[in-house]
Amino acid sequence: MGWKCSAKPVSINPFKTGQPMGGVLALQGFYRSMPLIHGAQGCSAFIKAMMTRHFREPVASQTTALQEFNVIFGGGKSLREGLDTVIEKHRPSLVAVLSTALTEVAGEDVEGELRQYRKERGVKDTLLVAASIPDFTGSLESGYAKTTEAVISGIVDLAKDERPRKKSKSRVNLLVGSHYTPADVMELKEIISSFGLEVIALPDISTSLSGHLLTGHTPLSRGGLPLDYARHLLTAEVTIVAGESMIPAAKLLEVEAGIPYKVFPGLMGLQATDRLFAYLASLSRQEVPVRYKWEREFLLDSMLDAHFVYGGKRVAMALEPDHLYSMAGWLKEMGAVPGGLVAPVVSPLFDRMEEEVVIGDLGDLEELAERCHADVWISCSHGEQGAGRLDMPFYPCGFPIFDRFGVSMNVSVGYKGATQWVNGLGNVLLSGERRIHA
Repeated sequence: MGWKCSAKPVSINPFKTGQPMGGVLALQGFYRSMPLIHGAQGCSAFIKAMMTRHFREPVASQTTALQEFNVIFGGGKSLREGLDTVIEKHRPSLVAVLSTALTEVAGEDVEGELRQYRKERGVKDTLLVAASIPDFTGSLESGYAKTTEAVISGIVDLAKDERPRKKSKSRVNLLVGSHYTPADVMELKEIISSFGLEVIALPDISTSLSGHLLTGHTPLSRGGLPLDYARHLLTAEVTIVAGESMIPAAKLLEVEAGIPYKVFPGLMGLQATDRLFAYLASLSRQEVPVRYKWEREFLLDSMLDAHFVYGGKRVAMALEPDHLYSMAGWLKEMGAVPGGLVAPVVSPLFDRMEEEVVIGDLGDLEELAERCHADVWISCSHGEQGAGRLDMPFYPCGFPIFDRFGVSMNVSVGYKGATQWVNGLGNVLLSGERRIHA
């Protein structure tokens, strides 16, 4: 059906998360990396605080801490000083300079500054990249995707003298969208590996934000994809794209390294998972492992048990575009009706949906949920008060979730993830029914 913008002249109960947040999230998936936020001190502090509350893990992040006079006379000096400090003190493998609304409006040439810095300092052991991700456009999802694309572009430049390389028929790249949890990434890696394929996931937050107890302290990202191993992504047979927003990064690999890609807009639910397993079986020429055949049976049984509580239920949701599309598809598979749908930005995916998506905020979702008499509200933690005002069951999903434990361990992909969601949301709907009839 498509989308429409909210008609309100002001945002009420804002929902959109800025692009720099997505950029910082993407960098956590690369080993010994450091996001350098080129903007005011408050930008970095807010991002770090919000991500730490969500993941309950240390988050690598630094800032150039621009002041008023830096914006007036140019922030190049602050950027160079920030890079000097980070590189000399921490010796990171990767530094990504992330622009903000402040530097973009001021007209800072971050790419030019980085080129000049490389020339003057002769940096060899640290990959330096820049991503233009101002807050005034896009959202967390697009900031994450653009930063990932910038890192891949940097890896391509590093390996230009080493190509052409022989492709490995058993190697697969996995481009993971911003809405997947560390446990989701781990599950996808295990599924692909079970077919005898070597998988290179990027960004790989499964080993950096998953709740490990490593000793010692480092301000850099712990876990994630090592940069020296990341070069092997240029020799993969194919790239699996988990999320529409990651297509530009896949196209870059196709153009620069001749690697075709396969897009899975959503990986949630029975049909989406069946498509993934059918593709992997065809690619590897192997049978689906018995373990996953059993998991599929468990999912079918759970769907049969819970179908009566899902049938006809109206669901109000506010999520990032890729996440919203995937979730809506799964809910319809369960017999539910996606009612009020809200996203922070426009996506090509919305033209493929039967439902209309409103580009707005949580205030819009509150109006839509009340109008369609929704049975459950799904959004980040910021939406819980709105659901409470409507006396509506609330199910946390998306970013940020700061009032629940174990967010990083939630799984939505594969047969196992779908089973968890069938039971988890089903219990919320069942509780709502008991409250109505009490």
